[in-house]
Amino acid sequence: MKKLSKIPPPVVVLILVISTFFSSKKIDLIHIPFQTLISIFILSVGILILINPVLKFKKSKTTINPIKFKKVNKLVTSGIYKYTRNPMYLGLLMIVISSSIFYLNIYSILTPLFFYLWINRFQIKREEIFLTEKFGKEYLTYKNKTRRWI
Repeated sequence: MKKLSKIPPPVVVLILVISTFFSSKKIDLIHIPFQTLISIFILSVGILILINPVLKFKKSKTTINPIKFKKVNKLVTSGIYKYTRNPMYLGLLMIVISSSIFYLNIYSILTPLFFYLWINRFQIKREEIFLTEKFGKEYLTYKNKTRRWI
């Protein structure tokens, strides 16, 4: 199996948010009504979506570290995992979207797309290979009935 990306997804989010902040100083901003409120709302939803699965993994005594897969010992399929296989990444995507809206400019509009493409290519696909190898039919059944995102 190919190695997972060496950059943890939260670090990618941090890089995108910081680069969006700096791009806002260089690129003309676009303004929409209630831009800040929309951004704060999406950020809040993203954080709530992110917290739930982290607590679920801790309760199940399995790792939340996307780089160290050898520590995964349980397939979590309840709670928010009934609706999405990747709620942590969904929460991170919502954070990138909120930053994109807050600093709305041409560059910031592209950051959620970049994160979506990066996380699918370098993280999720490799996790799915690992989970299939580790949990076999149990994971494949779960994968067939639960969407990757929402």
